[in-house]
Amino acid sequence: MTTIRAEEVRIPRRAREAVARHERVVVVNRERPTFVIIHPDDTAAGPAPARRGRPLREALGLLAVAALPDPGFVDDMEAVLADTGPVPGDPWARS
Repeated sequence: MTTIRAEEVRIPRRAREAVARHERVVVVNRERPTFVIIHPDDTAAGPAPARRGRPLREALGLLAVAALPDPGFVDDMEAVLADTGPVPGDPWARS
């Protein structure tokens, strides 16, 4: 986490007053929320939330012991492509 001094940031008075009243202040950039300023006393002092997913080491271990594709996999995929017809040059282009 990076820390900056308060005098390095220009916060409007009405925002400072709202934070002092324990109101959240939403900062927008191009009409979209960018971040929220909250009073330090309003932060959760509990443990950090649990991370979702698996650790990379565990995921790589699962992949290492996973079954390999069967020898006919390539033939099956080619058959699927043949049934669907020609694919566009740029699949992300607007149709």
